[in-house]
Amino acid sequence: MNSEFLNILARYCAYQERCVQELHLKMKSLGIEDHLFTDYILWLEENNYLNEERFTLIYARSKFNQKKWGRNKIRFELKQRKINPVFIQKALEQIDDELYLATLKEVIEQKAKKLTSKDVWANQQKCYQFALSKGFESDLIGEVLKTW
Repeated sequence: MNSEFLNILARYCAYQERCVQELHLKMKSLGIEDHLFTDYILWLEENNYLNEERFTLIYARSKFNQKKWGRNKIRFELKQRKINPVFIQKALEQIDDELYLATLKEVIEQKAKKLTSKDVWANQQKCYQFALSKGFESDLIGEVLKTW
């Protein structure tokens, strides 16, 4: 293994949590040969630069808190990154149910404030679609909109 590449990859991981898929892309951009990927990944894991479980927990928490994403969207994005389903489940379970519901209500209320139509049903549909696109579960959205 090339120590210069190790240094670059270690800094890349130290700057921000990364997943294995992101590292594969970085290694390709550096011109590292495919058969060496495993060696670099193992070294980074052994030296605690790379930890997919830690990445998954931080990713889920930050997307929920900062971008107000629902569990479905977080799950989808993590699956796209080929994260272990056990890690995904653990990350989604860390999201507090009460806070999750309060965030859904906040997302719907913010969307509703931007709507100008006088048609209540049309506004509810737009709020429903918006919350669905943010990754919230349809049954929860329906419950919140019933109280509207």
